[in-house]
Amino acid sequence: MARPTVTVHMNVSIDGKIDGEFFGGARGKVTSKLYSDELFKMATVNANGAITAKKYHARGTLDLARFEEAAAQLTYDDWRGDVQSETWDVVFDRRGTCAWEGNTFEYGGKVSRVVEVVTRRAPLAYLAFLRSMEIPYLVCGDDELDCEMALEKLGDQFGVESIALGGGARINGTFLEAGLVDRISLVVQPYVSGNLERRSSFNTLGRFVDRHFSLVEAHPQEDGGVRLVFENDDEPDHVARLVEDVCDPDPE
Repeated sequence: MARPTVTVHMNVSIDGKIDGEFFGGARGKVTSKLYSDELFKMATVNANGAITAKKYHARGTLDLARFEEAAAQLTYDDWRGDVQSETWDVVFDRRGTCAWEGNTFEYGGKVSRVVEVVTRRAPLAYLAFLRSMEIPYLVCGDDELDCEMALEKLGDQFGVESIALGGGARINGTFLEAGLVDRISLVVQPYVSGNLERRSSFNTLGRFVDRHFSLVEAHPQEDGGVRLVFENDDEPDHVARLVEDVCDPDPE
């Protein structure tokens, strides 16, 4: 099957910051709710990098020593197990560092099963840990993540057609550099952060990425926020396959 489409879906301040004190502000509640409400309308996968996952829902402590015996029987092959779900929470965890305490994540009105995407830099003991938690994993790359391989495997093995990539900034930047971002959905909070230490939606380590996106939708919100949707017009044939209900085409 064709690779899943990727929408970078971010909740940002007017000056583009992806976190800060302005989140949860009393005058931005409508816009805040819009972000979570729209996520599973556009995709069956909520995807994040390891830092984001550890910040919000992989907060345990890893003790891989007790998995060394099981690790001796493993190789760097994908593992799906007998896990089924309508929606998935995919985490790009290159080195295998997320300390899961459960195998589901509840967000946006959905209870999604966790799937890890790792490289061969992840210890085999970590893969044994994931199996013990019944968390499927895909091995995509040696030292660095092979994002295109990950998308292909998610499509082939999990039937995924569309992914909402919600950060952090580095994993968004990695997909952008690889030319794998089809659409950008920015839910803009009615606040200015002003904090120079906060990250914006994409971190490409200072490298300019020559990708062109065109604004295709703008949806002002009653609390002063707005949702902006951009499409990658460098790859028109692929963009044309985007699921029609990613955004409501009816302006009413």
